[in-house]
Amino acid sequence: MKEPLKIGLMDSGMGGLSVLKEILKYRKDLEVVYFGDLKNSPYGEKNVSKVLELTRNVCNRLLEEDVKTILLACNTATSAAAETLRKEFDIPIFGMEPAIKPAILQNPGKRVALLATPVTQKEEKLQKLKKELNADDLLLPISCPGLAGLVDRGDFNGAEEYLQPILKSLKEQDVGIVVLGCTHYVFLKEILLKNFPSLKLYDGNSGTIKHLLNSLGESISDSDLEQGGETKYKLILNSEDEFHFRLADHLLNSKSGV
Repeated sequence: MKEPLKIGLMDSGMGGLSVLKEILKYRKDLEVVYFGDLKNSPYGEKNVSKVLELTRNVCNRLLEEDVKTILLACNTATSAAAETLRKEFDIPIFGMEPAIKPAILQNPGKRVALLATPVTQKEEKLQKLKKELNADDLLLPISCPGLAGLVDRGDFNGAEEYLQPILKSLKEQDVGIVVLGCTHYVFLKEILLKNFPSLKLYDGNSGTIKHLLNSLGESISDSDLEQGGETKYKLILNSEDEFHFRLADHLLNSKSGV
């Protein structure tokens, strides 16, 4: 009987829990170790070299848990560190990619807004993707400094206040398609739709999980989707605040995340 695939999952804080939540939908024999680097969150406003250093440190910590692969469940960490860490580590390193491609291809000729951290917006990886899709004129980049931090603090009222002027501007520009370019923002879907009911939302979580598991020989299909699968998980949050552990439990177990 083969051992469960042990996956390391990292994020600057709570955002990657939206990815773990997606993994838990699949009835697969997996083990996940999640590390939330709350002591250093958020990553999105730090410089690239600092994000690389912090991500490397977390990956080394996950290696101590004997994980067989690591997913950077953080768009900022992926942008700043994935390429370098793939050369440094002996196990596969996977990353997140904003779901720009499906958003552009499924809505030809329509403008698409990308909500992401400043680091993700500036990184070369995103610029290459825009060029590949010939999407410079269609993609509306919206940097959201501080928004991930509101999720880490469980301040969803503050997140709604933050998002309202952004959504008002999108309505005025007749932009009704949004890519959530940060795993934290996935927990804000209900708020986004409450304020803009016709909004079409895209995120990269499901596609990333399918790619990771298929790449590692754990072939999956939609028929594997079943709430309450067999995956076991361990949460490591480098926070001394018990609130963060309660918030993590709430985000993993609530339907909306809010």
